[in-house]
Amino acid sequence: MAIFANMLVNDNITEAELLDRIRQDEPGMFELLFNRYWEDMYRQAYLRLGDRSEAEDMVQDIFANIWTRRHSLVVTSSLSAYLRTALKYQIIKRTIKADVKQKAADYLLQKMTDIETTVLDMLAVNDIQVTLDKAVQQLPGNMGKIFGLRMEGFTIAEIAEAIGLSEQTVKNNTSDALRRLRTVLMKEHPEIPSSFYTILFLFTQT
Repeated sequence: MAIFANMLVNDNITEAELLDRIRQDEPGMFELLFNRYWEDMYRQAYLRLGDRSEAEDMVQDIFANIWTRRHSLVVTSSLSAYLRTALKYQIIKRTIKADVKQKAADYLLQKMTDIETTVLDMLAVNDIQVTLDKAVQQLPGNMGKIFGLRMEGFTIAEIAEAIGLSEQTVKNNTSDALRRLRTVLMKEHPEIPSSFYTILFLFTQT
């Protein structure tokens, strides 16, 4: 009964209390933090990465970093929000190290079909994909990385924070990338309506 009662008490500990007790090195509190948030963090990481081992390592690293910084850690939002943000930034950094351009064209093609289902004649899909692949691969340095991250659904604010650039720089790189791709696509595939570019531009500015 005593063990059961203790579990109930622990379950009722607020996030702020939990952090405070971890800072004071109270036994069992970090384990409580880990057990409370591990499963959700792992699930989010796996959905993004598609690799169980990578997802596990990434989440382990986040908790290890919290343990290392526990005495000076400042959380201004909720603890759950802090953990989700930390995970998102780790995923962004990991994505940057990978060949983000490789996926960017695929994401863009998917968004084209999502936004304007009449854009793509099935017979033209392969041709458009080839055009996009070549155009995206030619985007320089940071522009290509930022564009790839935007196509994966990361916001301008998230990318700026994760890679240490201003939001305006991220926005400018995204806009420049879209202009370059639009020029190529309009030349090679004039059948794509101009309304598509307007909608896509608005989508990438948030």
